Amino acid sequence: MHHISIATAPCSWGVWYADGTPSGTPYSLFLDQAAQAGYQALELGPDGYLPTDLEKLRKELSAHGLKVCAGTACYAFDQAASFSDFRPRVQALCERLHALGAQYLVTMDESDVGLYSEKKQSFSASDWAAFFAKVRDMGRYAKNEFGIQVVYHPHVKTMIEYESEIIRLLDATGLSLCFDTGHHAYANGNGEPGDPSVPDFIRKYAEKIAYLHFKQMDGAVYRKVQKEHLSSDTAFDMDVMCDLPDGMIDFTAVRDALDDIGFNGIAVVESDMPRATAAQAFFSAKRNLRYLQDIQLIG
Repeated sequence: MHHISIATAPCSWGVWYADGTPSGTPYSLFLDQAAQAGYQALELGPDGYLPTDLEKLRKELSAHGLKVCAGTACYAFDQAASFSDFRPRVQALCERLHALGAQYLVTMDESDVGLYSEKKQSFSASDWAAFFAKVRDMGRYAKNEFGIQVVYHPHVKTMIEYESEIIRLLDATGLSLCFDTGHHAYANGNGEPGDPSVPDFIRKYAEKIAYLHFKQMDGAVYRKVQKEHLSSDTAFDMDVMCDLPDGMIDFTAVRDALDDIGFNGIAVVESDMPRATAAQAFFSAKRNLRYLQDIQLIG
C-alpha cells in the first residue's frame, strides 16, 4: 500500500513567477482558496511570491492552517559558472524552509534550450558534466548545511525532460526525483488514453522517486501538437495540461503503481493554469482533490 500527504502549489492558480504572473493572483487570495479547497500544505512556489519575511510568512500560514512541504528553486544552470554563483539564493531559501520545518527543495532547470530543445544537441560531454556538477553541489550544500533534500524536477523544454536524461542526472548527482506525471507523459508518453509511461516509470525507478507532482495531460491537444509539430510553448497556450479526471493519464493505474512500490511521501497537485481566473482555479483545486479521494489515491 501507499501513503500520500497531499499538497498544492501557486502554479495551480496560474502563478509561475515571483510577481504573480501570468495569472496575477494575489498571494492572499491563493492562500485563502487553497485552504478553503481543503489543502493543508503547500509548496512555496516561485521564490518571492509568498512573503520572504519569515515572521510575516508564519503568520499568513498560521492564519490559513497551512504548512509548507517544500520550496521551489528554478535556475538557468547552464548560465552559472559554478554553484557558488547562485548559492546565496539557495541559502536564503533553505534558511526559510528549515525554519518552517520543510524537508524538501524542488529544483528545476530554466536554461534556454531553444523552442524545441534543439540547443541540447550541441552540448558536449564537458558541458553536461559541468551542468551535473552544479546540481550535485546544490544538493550536497542543502543537505549538509540544512538537512534539506533537493529533489530534481524534470520539465518540458529544459535540459532534463527525457527518461535517458533523467537517469543520467540522477546517477551523476546522487539526487532523488520529483516525479511530475504531466511533464513525464508529455516528453516520454504516446498521447493515447491510458498511456502507460507514468506507471511504468514509477515501477521501474521506484527507488529514485522521493516526491510527486500530480499533473494531467489533454491527449487530444497533445496529439494535435505532435501532428502539427507545434512547440511546447504553443501546447501550454492551448491548455495541454488539464484537470486530473479529464486527461490521458490513468490515475487509477498510477495509484496501483504507487501501491506496488509502497510509496510513502508527498504529492503536490500541480496544475498549469496560466490563464485561469481565481474562480476557475479554485473550482479545479476542489475538483482535483475530490477526484483523488474518489479513486482512493489519497485518504
